[in-house]
Amino acid sequence: MHPSIDFDSLPIRIGFGSFSQPTDERLRFIKQIGADDILLNFYRSSLIDTAHEDQPLHGDGEWSFHELVSLRNRIEDYGLRLNAIENMPREFYRDVMLGKPNRERQIEKIKRTLENIARAGVPVFGYDWDPTDVLRTSVTYPLRGGAESMAVNLADYRNAPLLLDRVYSESEMWEYYHYFLEHIIPVVEEVGLKIAVHPTDPPVPEIGGVPRLFRSRANFDKAFKLVESKNHGCEFCLGNWAAMGENIPDVIEYYGRQHKLFYVHFQTISNALPQAMHEVFVDMPGYYDPIEIMQKLREVGFSGLIIPGHVPRVIGDGQWCERSRAMSLGYLKGILRTLEKTLPLN
Repeated sequence: MHPSIDFDSLPIRIGFGSFSQPTDERLRFIKQIGADDILLNFYRSSLIDTAHEDQPLHGDGEWSFHELVSLRNRIEDYGLRLNAIENMPREFYRDVMLGKPNRERQIEKIKRTLENIARAGVPVFGYDWDPTDVLRTSVTYPLRGGAESMAVNLADYRNAPLLLDRVYSESEMWEYYHYFLEHIIPVVEEVGLKIAVHPTDPPVPEIGGVPRLFRSRANFDKAFKLVESKNHGCEFCLGNWAAMGENIPDVIEYYGRQHKLFYVHFQTISNALPQAMHEVFVDMPGYYDPIEIMQKLREVGFSGLIIPGHVPRVIGDGQWCERSRAMSLGYLKGILRTLEKTLPLN
């Protein structure tokens, strides 16, 4: 890792993610409102601010060391730390996820990319394992004052067509995932990179003929046991763990004591699936108490980056929802500072 930053020695910190373009205006805004840490997301999606044709990282199925170093230095030139890179374009590894003939070629490029991420000084790579997409049935669910939220109603998917070329079985999807881990775990262990898997979003058994593997604690446990490694952990998205109906403090205790919480998406929802649900502001009544969750993260020794995940869109927001994200960051920083002052950990 970059010798000037010892990420393992840093405390819990609140920062930003969910964007791919580190523009001058964006980086200055982040620094001005009091954040020092970011991650960048390179999965193209209109749900967040990553659906740009031109990205700061280029390449035919892999990223170069030189562009990664340049990107990290750009972030640091603004007084910020690049804590993680989240996701690579799905076309980089879709054949691996689906067991296609081209998967051997793709896996070799992925291995080189992961090596380059680590050598460039980025400590964590977050990924998901879903060859389709993050799915929402609405992005205009009304909240207070006309704010707009994302929602999922599983009834809308009952007549969904096939999302891919055919129906895929659960067992073959696990087989393809096992192949991926067997090839990349030795690489990330050698170069000291942490990799963090995100829940399937939404976390349900299948949609459109495609099993969605990361939908339960049992399935996360299965994944971590396929090829055991201390370098493999959770990209801990609170919204999706809530959608699973899990007891969030219990899950934090379980994976936190195993040192498998690598960074956190802090967002909440109205209720668990399978009932129709929507995302809510972090200060609204939701599935969990954010104060309890923040304190639990402290108790288990979590010391990584926390970012606002999906946030409702408020009036005047751009694609990144910068006003809403700034509100979430301030709220979370207030909780964290209050807990640190009133409930010091021994």
